[in-house]
Amino acid sequence: MILKRKNSGIIIIGDEILSGKTQDTNSRFLSKELGKRGVDVKEITVISDLEVEIINKVKLYSKNYDYVFTTGGIGPTHDDITAYAISRAFNVKYEQNKDAVRILKKHYIKKELTESRLKMSYMPSGSTLIYNPVSAAPGFIIKNVHVFPGVPMILKPMAKEFLGSFLKINILPQVRISTKLSEGIIGQFIGEVQKSNKEISIGSYPYFKSENFGVSLIIKGENRIKLDKVSKMIYEYLKSKSGNPKYF
Repeated sequence: MILKRKNSGIIIIGDEILSGKTQDTNSRFLSKELGKRGVDVKEITVISDLEVEIINKVKLYSKNYDYVFTTGGIGPTHDDITAYAISRAFNVKYEQNKDAVRILKKHYIKKELTESRLKMSYMPSGSTLIYNPVSAAPGFIIKNVHVFPGVPMILKPMAKEFLGSFLKINILPQVRISTKLSEGIIGQFIGEVQKSNKEISIGSYPYFKSENFGVSLIIKGENRIKLDKVSKMIYEYLKSKSGNPKYF
């Protein structure tokens, strides 16, 4: 039985990403982890720490995708406003989560549990917590929006553990074919094949390796019979054009 794949959108929140001071590695990590669990990432956006931007983007993504994942803006500083903005997006109360308070009290000794750190226990009313095995401060889920911290060393183990319990592995079957022909030569044919086989995804990726030029075609699809048929069609075409195709 083929498990139906879901779709998702990722929202990266943080002025430090937009300014170039910090490199976004979270979207790449989440995309890979989601992809092998049967969730296709359809859109990724980077926005600033502005309340109106967070509200608008979260509402839009929540409407358009099965799952939404946000990173950033749930720390202890004054500009960490993601939780408050998402409360506004869904028109629910922004309040202290009692379970989150208990987690923070267990993690920090009394003198270390400052008001700033307690700020991390505030989130939209009705949220479900996402366990944080690194720094304790939890993420949360409200509707179909999953909210994570932006620090990669915290996000990665946190998301991996959560996704492992949340989604089954459902790797999309794929075939890779390489050829020495350029996209300019094969592009029209590949486009026609894609147009007539919309349930199959064909990605074209030029490469330069050891002074050799070529193109890798990544062909994906849930229907293995259809996938093999399209892959064979492309392989035979490349062979007829002396493209030296190779299956991987």
